[in-house]
This record gives sequence, structure tokens and C-alpha cells, in this order.
Amino acid sequence: MENVNPPPTNNHFVLPATLCTRAVQELHELQVISAFVDSHLESIEQFLNNFANQPNEANMNDLESDDESVDTPLVSFFSHSDNDLDNGEVLNELSEYENVGVLRQERIINGFDGDDLAFQYMIGFRKFTAYLDPFLPMNIISRKAYNTIMVEGLEGTGKNLVAIVKDVYMFVESFTYITNFVVFEDIGEFMMSDMTEALMGKPFRKITKLKYDVAKGLISFTKIFDTYIFRMPRKIPRLRNFKWRKIPPLLELSQRDLMNELRHSYEKNKLMYKNCLNLGFEYQVDESMKEWLIQGHMSIHEVTQEHVTSSLATRLINKESG
Repeated sequence: MENVNPPPTNNHFVLPATLCTRAVQELHELQVISAFVDSHLESIEQFLNNFANQPNEANMNDLESDDESVDTPLVSFFSHSDNDLDNGEVLNELSEYENVGVLRQERIINGFDGDDLAFQYMIGFRKFTAYLDPFLPMNIISRKAYNTIMVEGLEGTGKNLVAIVKDVYMFVESFTYITNFVVFEDIGEFMMSDMTEALMGKPFRKITKLKYDVAKGLISFTKIFDTYIFRMPRKIPRLRNFKWRKIPPLLELSQRDLMNELRHSYEKNKLMYKNCLNLGFEYQVDESMKEWLIQGHMSIHEVTQEHVTSSLATRLINKESG
């Protein structure tokens, strides 16, 4: 009797292309949700805060200089200004700033008015999310934040204005800038106190030549052929219903990055911040991050901080633009 059953075959079942595509899309959706939830877990947030607040070390030889800092010495210590004339000038500038109507309650950086702009940067090994006020006549940092960066912290003065510190080396991704800060005991006059410890103004705009677009929620830094673009979470539709003020600005890949076959922002960050290894001994040291920078491989720090953030950035932004 003839066998009606088909002969055995070694062929494996293959998913139809449409079903396979759908499965990949669903997987990406789950990854986005997982990354978003994970980034808001208190334990991870606490870890990131502890990691970011650990400081660093010294020796400044190979730091690149911006065009307006050519005459700045390579070894440049923070100089604290106790000069009453300097302090008086700062207070006068703030007074004029307020008198012309720029510093009004509705213009204070608050994270809710939809106009705030921010970016991520480092001083030494201390990572900040800094907000930008393009019209503020100075850069501001709190004494608490300053003391987490420097070995010799500042003592309180009994006044809100603590000191003026000069020739501060700042790192925005792989770019290095040199600028000054005014140290305040409390920066709550300028922004909600739980948002950040630093606020950048006109001096920073001048040396970086940064570009910003409030409507699009973008800040970009460019040197020669490289560009870093930060997008505000409030401009990502999928994040609008969340408390995006708790999410740092997201690094977005530029067209040149895409042409160079980069697909995730953490790929662009692998060599970032190496200049902080050249800082002098007046800076505190984060040995774990120092080891990571020297080794040059992806560590748990990068996986937790950069990879989770980049998964939100690249997937959500690319999803909206695609």
C-alpha cells in the first residue's frame, strides 16, 4: 500500500516576513518600556546619583582650548575671588538683569513651562545636568556641588554669594571648555532647587558658540566636524505624559553620525570625557570611573547610565522621525 504521508524533511518552519517584522517591533516596544521603567526605579536613580557625585584627580597638559582661551595657562588652578569689588560687580549685574525684567517669576527655570533647555556635562568626574538661561550674565553653581568636585571645598560666608571661581575646565562629551562660575549657597532664586546644581548663562554661550532652539527643544555643540545634539524629553511625544523633568536631556545622533554608521548614542560616547584624566590634584578622584576611562571598555556604569538613556533616545526619537 502506498504511503500517503509526506516524506520527512529537515526544513525548519520560517516565520512570514510580516510576522517577523511585527515581532521585532513588539520586542523594541518592550525594550523601550523596560528601559523607561528601569531608568525611573529609585534604586537605579540612587546608584546614578552616587556614581555621578563621586569626584577626581589632577594634571592638565593635553586639554584642548577653545578659541577665546588661548592665553589660559595649561596648568590653571581654580582661583577663589574674595575681592569685594568682584562680588559687588556680580551683584550689580544680577540687579540689572532683574531690573530689565528678565528675572521674573514666570521666567525662572522650573521644568514646567515648556521652554527650559538643558544638557549634560562634567567638571572633573562629576556629571551634571545643567540648564541654560541664554540671558543670565554669569554661570552659577551651588556651593554643595562645588564641594563635591574640589578637594578644598568652600566654607559658607553667611551670605548667598560665596565666591567666584575662574578657569574651570568643563567637558561636554569630548569637547573641553574653560569658563568661570559664581558660587552661591542657594540657587533657588533662579530655578527650582531639586532640578540641578548648575545654571549656565551668557559667558558659557560665548565660549561654546552653542546653538539652541526653544521650540524644538534642542541644544547643539559643534567643533570642526563633530557635533553633539541634546534633545529635551518634553519634545518626545512618547514621554509627554511622564514626569520628563526627571529624565536628563537625551543625546541625539547627527546626520554625520548616521553616515558614519553609528546607530546608538552610547557608541558615540565610548571615548568621551578622557580629558578629565589630565586634571590636577585639586580635584577629587573617582577611581572606578578613572579605571573605566583608562581601560576603554564598556563597564556597568556605561551600561546602566548611557545604554539605558540611549535606548530611550535613539529608539523613541527614531520612532517619531521614522
